[in-house]
Amino acid sequence: MPKISILPETASVQEIQRNYRRLLDKVKSTRTPLFILRNSLPEAVIVDVKSWNEIVTRLQKEEERLALEAIKTFETERRRGKLKLLKGSLADLI
Repeated sequence: MPKISILPETASVQEIQRNYRRLLDKVKSTRTPLFILRNSLPEAVIVDVKSWNEIVTRLQKEEERLALEAIKTFETERRRGKLKLLKGSLADLI
């Protein structure tokens, strides 16, 4: 997992243009995200590929967990008779 500190590593767009190789090497070797600033505001984040893959995998697992939890809740409420049939249209609910 990427190392995220309280004070993140930052670089300006100009620094990236001048020192991209050094900054990318640092991101890869330390696995610390690099926040890119434009006009002192965060514009983008650079992370190493391994960290990115770990982030994506964790997000996919969390989405799957939430979906399974929603299915279990639906099944439980259906068995208990708590579900109601929608009469009318979806627009009526809104």
